Amino acid sequence: MGVSAPNFVGIRLSSQFQNISLELKSARLYKFSLPFKYELKLKHTTLRQRDGLILILTDTAGHVGLGEISPLPGFSRETMETALYKTTMLVDRMINFGEFTAHHNDRRPMSWEKRTAPSVVHFGVETALLSLLANARSISLGAMLYGHSSNKIPVNGLIRSSLSEWVPEADFLVNEGYKCLKIKVGRINPTLEARGIQDIRNHVGPDIKLRLDANRSWDLDTALEFGKAVSSADIEYIEEPIENPADLPRFYDACGVPFAFDETLHRIIDPSISLDSYTGLKAFVLKPTLIGCTARFVTLVNLAKEQNITPVLSSSFESDVGLAALAQLAGSISGEEVAVGLDTRSALTAGTTKIPSTIQNGWMPVRTLSTQDLDLSYCELVYQS
Repeated sequence: MGVSAPNFVGIRLSSQFQNISLELKSARLYKFSLPFKYELKLKHTTLRQRDGLILILTDTAGHVGLGEISPLPGFSRETMETALYKTTMLVDRMINFGEFTAHHNDRRPMSWEKRTAPSVVHFGVETALLSLLANARSISLGAMLYGHSSNKIPVNGLIRSSLSEWVPEADFLVNEGYKCLKIKVGRINPTLEARGIQDIRNHVGPDIKLRLDANRSWDLDTALEFGKAVSSADIEYIEEPIENPADLPRFYDACGVPFAFDETLHRIIDPSISLDSYTGLKAFVLKPTLIGCTARFVTLVNLAKEQNITPVLSSSFESDVGLAALAQLAGSISGEEVAVGLDTRSALTAGTTKIPSTIQNGWMPVRTLSTQDLDLSYCELVYQS
């Protein structure tokens, strides 16, 4: 069945792949449960394992595409049960009716900006479709969208420890080759955390980039207190320091610390929106599986680049399958220039591939996966068509 590229999952593919065809033969859906090494404390819950779905699509020529659908409790709109139901419905429609877009309303396609609720299902199913087309041409998912890709990407090292261990962990990560560190803040007294950030800067020196993530933990006054205390530490940016995003320009004007959007991106509906009023906005921290459909993700990447904002891809504790897809996207969007937030596999005791993608000297390889790479030991087949 021929597919019109400009309408394929709502996006335009790279020009050399405009004439595409796709005829699905089968689909399998596996549910996985991967234990965390330590409990993962999120804003509204604590997780002991990461649950998700792996979608395997096969076309009539034997090419395979992989996608991951892993709702993150407290952040994703869908529960696991809802995700499973929606995924099987979408796959049935693709297999039986040849509808190769996740968004249909009485068979009438909807533009992404009309779909305000992000859906991890849409992104996972569309990623499987796009990766199938990419694998059929022996290229990466990112090259399918952008026409080019690097072979490796830099990764920021994530400091997860308590304040007393920040400096030793920073020292360890730098010795491992990381050139960019990310530290979670907003958990204890901001004055103490600010001193900890200064200690890290003094220890690692001026050449290591420091990123902070506050997860909207502070009101404006508290954020200003912290920002002024770390203003001399040369912070690349701090993610979402304030509960109310409207106060972010005031934060930057008062302390000079650049900031990044994360949760705020989920509220951006108009793709032509001007961000000029957000002085100090340095980066979009893009979590593709939480943003929703592929078209919405691509539009936000384009919005960032058009307005001289750095797009930084980040994970939501996906399994190896999801991380491989994100690495392929990062290889084409930011390449070797921008460190990405994909160092989350180390938080899990097991994965969904036989050999996990290892980070060496702060770099992650960009690789494509086949079914031979998969390890389904922690998976259960829940759907087959």
